[in-house]
Amino acid sequence: MHRIRGALKDYDWGIPDGLARWSGEADGRPQAELWFGLHPSGPSPIIDGVGTLADACASDDVPLLVKLLAAARPLSIQVHPDAAQAARGFAAQGDAAIYSDDREKTELLVALETFDAFCGWRDVAEAAAVLSHLPGTQRTIDALRAGDRVTALRCLLELANTVDLEAWNAQLPDAVRTTGLPESDIRAYATVVSEYPRDAGVPATVLLNFLTLHPGDAVYVPAGIPHSYVRGIGLEVMTSSDNVLRLGLTGKPTHIDEAFACLDWESQPLVIRGQSRIAPSGAPFAVDVVHEASVETGRYRLVLAIDGPMRVESDGVLLELAPGESLALTAEEPTIHVQSAGRGAVVRATA
Repeated sequence: MHRIRGALKDYDWGIPDGLARWSGEADGRPQAELWFGLHPSGPSPIIDGVGTLADACASDDVPLLVKLLAAARPLSIQVHPDAAQAARGFAAQGDAAIYSDDREKTELLVALETFDAFCGWRDVAEAAAVLSHLPGTQRTIDALRAGDRVTALRCLLELANTVDLEAWNAQLPDAVRTTGLPESDIRAYATVVSEYPRDAGVPATVLLNFLTLHPGDAVYVPAGIPHSYVRGIGLEVMTSSDNVLRLGLTGKPTHIDEAFACLDWESQPLVIRGQSRIAPSGAPFAVDVVHEASVETGRYRLVLAIDGPMRVESDGVLLELAPGESLALTAEEPTIHVQSAGRGAVVRATA
């Protein structure tokens, strides 16, 4: 077993010092993610040891990547590839660097504080109703009424070719209000327009469903489902991949054709409300938000102290984890017992 801390990512959408309670660092700059795993883009440093988890474990022994995430403003509209698409794309890309690795990225987000997100597809009739209050959208509306999300999304991504995009984007929150959608939706669209007033991806958000997660709620996002996290602090669990294909709301490159090849046009995310045991059917992982638990051997496990210190006991050895510290255990290592003064997370591989 290895006691580790997170590798800090300071992406510009992060909350200034938003992860300081877990990173131990506070300098006023954005803190977006803490990574607990061995992905080469951010392997976790070993505490009281030398090197990182990637130096100590083989990649097959650590199949998951766990993150603490703090979003001050919307992340890109993105989609992640399944295993077949990731393997094909990674092998074929040459020097293009579109794919970070050859693995599927399926993820789960557990809200630690209130968390807003666009995730999955909005009802086509509702999306068409919003667009009916905006110029240049008749072809998109016709596609939606025919159940053709593929054409509808392409039309919206190409809208800048036919309208004044900044003016169109500015009208979007009022169109959402006129349609009669909830105030939470209106605020989310206003945030997107404020942060990305000239972004060609803004119209595409009309096709995405909006949801608010309260602390303890979760959303399971299999590969292929489009999403854009808007704001909040959460715990992310995913397969050990950093493959992100962007459609908009970003200053980074977008790869529209690759993203379209990855999109699942019918499936929806699974929203799980207020459960301490989060184990979606068919998911490659399960998450328990606990104060006390026994965690059996036989699978990769990671325990993370969130709100308070966590005591971990195994074969007579007792360790204490401070908030933001984690213990990674390979499948061969023994059963452990954990006790936490506040919320703690126990993540298990299931595949």
